[in-house]
Amino acid sequence: MNSNSTHAPASPAYLAVLRSPVGLGVATSLLLFTVIVTDILSIASGGYLYDLLRGMPRSATALGTFPGVENRQFYYDLSGLLQSLLYLSTGIVYVCWLYRLRDNAEVFAPGTHRRGRSWTGWSWLIPVVNLWFPRRITLDIWDASRPVGPYAPNRPGHGLINLWWGSWLAGGFVALAGGAVYDTAESIGQTNVGLGLVMLSDLLDVVCAVLAVRLVRTLTHMQHVKALNGPTGRDAKPHSQE
Repeated sequence: MNSNSTHAPASPAYLAVLRSPVGLGVATSLLLFTVIVTDILSIASGGYLYDLLRGMPRSATALGTFPGVENRQFYYDLSGLLQSLLYLSTGIVYVCWLYRLRDNAEVFAPGTHRRGRSWTGWSWLIPVVNLWFPRRITLDIWDASRPVGPYAPNRPGHGLINLWWGSWLAGGFVALAGGAVYDTAESIGQTNVGLGLVMLSDLLDVVCAVLAVRLVRTLTHMQHVKALNGPTGRDAKPHSQE
């Protein structure tokens, strides 16, 4: 055993079992499509409100005193609530799908993962850690799932994962900034700035969700094909004990 290895050994109390990721992959993709729809609705309702606010005096503070603002704010807040509910539902199903892939990847390439199985879910919730652990876990799953050897001359790289993760981080940071400005705004001008940033984060989220759909479909297909060739795959490199 190499003492300098950074890979997390499989827990002796846990035995990974190969199971089909197709059902969870389809469910995750469908939910991601609904996220895209709610993001577009949020952008539309945000633009509807923004269009009204930009015609008001920038120093005005009492938004409720202007005709039409309350109605447009209601639709914007409603779209935000719908977004939150679908984000939560999609996140839960996504993590379940990722757990399934993590288990399968342990069967395909045991002992090659840099983070333990429990990090598959916790890595999304712990501050600072969630800035890079989910990407690292996904990379390890990808590497364990992709075909190797003479049966697969074209091995897919990490470009899709990097684009997906970059858009996720960008959208998250812009959303935090926009939400802070919007919630603490004391004038029309500040409200518009915050609203514009939130709308930008929604747009970035659309990009992220599109890339996520592509990622889910690709990884699910990779594992499905590899599983058809057996747990280690007919194209896998032979495992040797040293």
